[in-house]
Amino acid sequence: MTFQELPLRESLLKAIAERGYVEPTDIQQQAIPALATTDTDFVGQAQTGTGKTAAFVLPLLHKIDPTSRDVQALILTPTRELANQINDEIKKFSTYEKIKTIPVYGGVSLEGQVRGLRRDRPQIVVGTPGRVLDLIERGVLILDNAKFAVLDEADEMLDMGFIDDVKSILSNLGESKKTWMFSATMPAPILNLIKTYLKDPLVVKVQKKTLSNESIEQKHYVVRHSQMSEAVCRILDSLDDYYGMIFCRTKIDTKSLADELNARGYPSDSMHGDMSQQQRDITMRNFKNKKINMLVCTDVAARGIDVDNLTHVINFGLPQDIESYVHRIGRTGRAGQTGVAITLVEPSERYRLRMVENNTKARIVQAILPTPKDLKQVLVRKELKKFDALIEKLDKLETDEVFVEKFEAMEKSDLLKVMYNHLFQSQISRYDSAPSLEVAEQRRPDNRDTRGNDSNRGNTSTSAPQGRTSNNGNMRFFVNIGKDHGLTLKSLLGSIAGMVNVDERMIRNVDMKETFSFLEVPENFGDALLKVAGPTINERNVRFELTRSAPMSRPSYGGGGGDRDRRPSFRGRSGNGGGSNFSGDRGDRAPSSERSFRS
Repeated sequence: MTFQELPLRESLLKAIAERGYVEPTDIQQQAIPALATTDTDFVGQAQTGTGKTAAFVLPLLHKIDPTSRDVQALILTPTRELANQINDEIKKFSTYEKIKTIPVYGGVSLEGQVRGLRRDRPQIVVGTPGRVLDLIERGVLILDNAKFAVLDEADEMLDMGFIDDVKSILSNLGESKKTWMFSATMPAPILNLIKTYLKDPLVVKVQKKTLSNESIEQKHYVVRHSQMSEAVCRILDSLDDYYGMIFCRTKIDTKSLADELNARGYPSDSMHGDMSQQQRDITMRNFKNKKINMLVCTDVAARGIDVDNLTHVINFGLPQDIESYVHRIGRTGRAGQTGVAITLVEPSERYRLRMVENNTKARIVQAILPTPKDLKQVLVRKELKKFDALIEKLDKLETDEVFVEKFEAMEKSDLLKVMYNHLFQSQISRYDSAPSLEVAEQRRPDNRDTRGNDSNRGNTSTSAPQGRTSNNGNMRFFVNIGKDHGLTLKSLLGSIAGMVNVDERMIRNVDMKETFSFLEVPENFGDALLKVAGPTINERNVRFELTRSAPMSRPSYGGGGGDRDRRPSFRGRSGNGGGSNFSGDRGDRAPSSERSFRS
């Protein structure tokens, strides 16, 4: 099927052809004919980046009455970036239509949007739930004659806490309106929303594709978190050309990484939740115009950003969930082009990378970071390419007598040395003493000899091991509180984050038992945790003690680990190797012997 075969007005088909679109995507092939020719509620499920915007914009424009000056359609989006993107798409597709549209969202002047609604009398309003509800309550946005309500990225609106606002807005629309919902996933609250507000909807579900897409090359590097910024710089230095996005977990990381990249000569900017709308607009304009080559952002800030021709996507650490990984790397390798997805993985998170591979059925190969020697050669080759154009027109080039007199008596080899150092010394000097970023392959702690006998039997020492950190660079702690005390993963992470001002996502390998728990934090925060006076969690006095790092039995995918019910058995310290089960209440007992046990 081609776009020209779709049941749309000639004016729309003409605009589509002028934009160079020929074949609709899967969701467009199924949604556009159904929405353009029938009068029904609709649910479309497809991944981000599959063309959902055109799937509802085109049939909506087909059904809008351009002669009416009432708001006929309301489109709700989770972010202002997505609202602007949809508004721009409507304008491009309605080139030959007398249809007006306006975006409304927070972070900018309310008065300007009020004036726009009253002056322009748009047929389509695109907005975020909070601002739309505000305009409705002020009596400015009148939806009495609205025929269509479109919910785009419904699951994202749920995640961002807009679901109640969405329900209030839908309640303000007339009974005769048709609701079209598009979402990448269908969690229970979204299914309840469909059941409550949609009447016998037509459901179209595009099969979720695996990431074995040959157009995206996926690879990863194992790097300690403290060296990730340097790793990104080395990766960019090794590339001949790049135009892409770098995803970070926190807004602090986005700002610091963008600043470091700019200081090193890589045109970059950050996008995060603390930016004003004016700052966001300037950043996006510079990125789309390629005044900056790399946009550093969080997942939340990146929602709604859709830029073509990205060559690279870099994950500054693994995202918190597999869906985010899919959404991130799906921004490159589009429309028949090739792309590269690079992920920087901390040593302690390799198991999560394997989970991503298993769930996406994709191979994410491990690559080796370029060495300082490699990078010097790359930099030289890049610079030498600039000479090619000069060499081709050598007979037309001129020089100066002063310049000739300076070097005419110099030997060729000496002249090359002078030119080389003049051209490259400032660029490559930073790699002269650069450290290696490679992380050696980790080995699981093993207290057993090759015959399967416990090499530590008879050792009655209860002191902690000499090494303060685990083999992944973190400090591992025992804390005398568990699930029997009402502990949840959220309360544990929140309490520790508050005690030592650490990002919850940096608390790793949480293992919650009935009466006690284990966790790991970076060494600098571990020192602070040991110094906390009178720590409490859930209004209960607790005690943190440094313990031996132990392999996890079933690590969860989440950043801080999971809530597992499996009770571990600890090998006893006694000389006979007896197996003691700590199945009693250890919540109030000192775990000094725990430091020499393996779970």
